[in-house]
Amino acid sequence: MAPQRTAQEFIGHRLLDREGHSVGKIEQVYFDDETDSPKWVSVQIGMLGHRHSFVPLQGARISEEDLSVPFDKETIKDAPQFDAEQHLSMDEENRLYEHYGVKVPGPRASVEGDIFTAPAGAADAGTEADAEAGGGTGTAPASSDIADRQRMDTDMDMGIGAADAESGMDNAEDVTVIRSEERAHIGVESTESGRAHVRKTVESEHFQQDVPVSHEELRVEHVPLSDADRAASESGRIEEEDDEFVLHAEKPVISRETVPVEKLRISKETVTEEESVEGDLRKERIDVERDMEPGMEDSGERRDDRPGPPPPPPGP
Repeated sequence: MAPQRTAQEFIGHRLLDREGHSVGKIEQVYFDDETDSPKWVSVQIGMLGHRHSFVPLQGARISEEDLSVPFDKETIKDAPQFDAEQHLSMDEENRLYEHYGVKVPGPRASVEGDIFTAPAGAADAGTEADAEAGGGTGTAPASSDIADRQRMDTDMDMGIGAADAESGMDNAEDVTVIRSEERAHIGVESTESGRAHVRKTVESEHFQQDVPVSHEELRVEHVPLSDADRAASESGRIEEEDDEFVLHAEKPVISRETVPVEKLRISKETVTEEESVEGDLRKERIDVERDMEPGMEDSGERRDDRPGPPPPPPGP
């Protein structure tokens, strides 16, 4: 379990709403006049920190170096406004409890789920004037270290230099506003743009070719008789005779064989090209205007953070 801390240690630190958003800087811690337990904190509201809101510590939690409360930022900003330097009366406390929807604690009841240790000298927090006022909440006197740290934190937040803070210069009338703008960080990410399939199929291609073929035929010729032929036929016999000839003919024959004819290599390669990227960037602009009395000349100053024209080139 993390060690408990005194409530004054959070003076100058941020107050966070229930969503973790920063509401403002904690100014003061207010203690119950009877139980000496911390009940309220006052927080600076607005960009210039000129408004203050009281926030109950019921359900507060420590978030690292900051303090988190179970209320949203708008509820805190719309809380009833009271003088942060004065003692909170019972009526003012009841109005605040009603605004936050928090049950009013009973007599001498400490804050539910108290996360703070009792500060040294907290028993003396309530003044005699507070006791005469019939109860309520007052601020506890912070130690010199806490006060110094609060002043230093406030000075740094308002943009006052360390040298000015150490020298004790009072720049309460000076207001420093921080202007912010967005920066674009362009990057790339790899996404799937498609898929390629490599598939081999078989198809048929028709062909036609003329091929020479030959065949055998019978040919009959008349030739003169020789003396041997006449001598062989003097017997005068006439008889039948049968001879057989085998004829041959050629015909086309198709035979097939598979042979490799081409080799393909398929791979991926990265092609780099330029693509235009565009968008809108937001930036804050600070305008300072002065309200003038009727009939007076307007001498207010207006600041425009847009870039101006380039400077003229140097002379010869």
